[in-house]
Amino acid sequence: MKFSEITGQNKVKELLKRSFDEGHVSHAQLLAGKSGYGTLALALAYAQYVLCENHQNGDSCGVCPSCYKVAHLEHPDLHFSFPVAKSDSMVNRNSNGTEVISDSLIEMWRSMIGESSPLCCFSEKDWYEHIGIGKNSQGIINRSEAHEIIRKFSYKSYEGGYKILIMWLPERMNDSAANKLLKLFEEPAEKTLFLFVSENPDSVLKTILSRTQTLYVPPVEREYVANYLTDRFGDGIDAERVARMSQGDLIRAVDIVTESEKQQDEDDENFTMFTSLMRLCFAVNHVGLMEWGESMAALSREAQKDFVDYSLKMLRDSYMVTVGMPELNYSYGKEAQFITRFFPFVNHANIEILISEFERVALELTFNANTKILFTHFALSISKLIRKA
Repeated sequence: MKFSEITGQNKVKELLKRSFDEGHVSHAQLLAGKSGYGTLALALAYAQYVLCENHQNGDSCGVCPSCYKVAHLEHPDLHFSFPVAKSDSMVNRNSNGTEVISDSLIEMWRSMIGESSPLCCFSEKDWYEHIGIGKNSQGIINRSEAHEIIRKFSYKSYEGGYKILIMWLPERMNDSAANKLLKLFEEPAEKTLFLFVSENPDSVLKTILSRTQTLYVPPVEREYVANYLTDRFGDGIDAERVARMSQGDLIRAVDIVTESEKQQDEDDENFTMFTSLMRLCFAVNHVGLMEWGESMAALSREAQKDFVDYSLKMLRDSYMVTVGMPELNYSYGKEAQFITRFFPFVNHANIEILISEFERVALELTFNANTKILFTHFALSISKLIRKA
């Protein structure tokens, strides 16, 4: 992938290119931001730029043998690591008895990126659906994966240049894998580049995070989102409005336009769970709140995380109305109607701690907390904060 193929993010592109051109390449770099901001695409374009044999017009040439192999995800010096887990459609162990690792699913990884081109934007949930793991499962980067990474990087590069690892979602690396990789990340061989692509850098193990140079990738600029939508869907959509509502997230922008039945069902479920929680809080219905917590606990972890993200958006939009900036309320339809009644309960007295409670739940979910206890306690805590308003 060339930098020119990526929608927006011109400042980030220039920073990455300049760091290589000036010889200031940190051996471990972390691109932090939502998948819809194009973080994985930036990592792929950067890897292709580093490995390209003939830069042209401030970009990789796209036609040399190295660019061709990177574009097809087949370059011998470009390696990938990503969360894996047991699925219904594959065995959990290879023929030699070791755990499934990224190389076991490399063809599925290539097809996932191919299907999402040219954006290369897909969510963690999309990936799990693609590889067919159970809805209550969460992928990990395990110790066997760490062992394979060390083995690969113990050899010199095939083509005499950089050896590169792109690790997608390092927050899914368990302690055992991280501890095994620490020395490699601390003392890599010359011309070794580790590119971490993270949605939640705060969830990355501190021992790993401290060894990386973090680059925060911002939302895609609104004009670029609008232009992309117009190019893809034509002039029959209100691209400016969708771009504003998506908040720079290309995945979200496409979902809004396509309004797939699946996405609508998910939004309906999140809306129902959110409004139910807030009404129970307002009524101080402790029994109902405990039942609500049990209902949340019965959902898959990905659905639970989706609910938290959805709720944070609803709280943000409500607060924008409270402080007199309704033009920054990106909700619409029934969500907007609910907010017109709900917004007084989200104000200066409770907004910060409300956000903190939802973010705490999101963090606990990554640590496989007991969800029944987690959501019951959460619901009762939210009730107190809503009453405080």
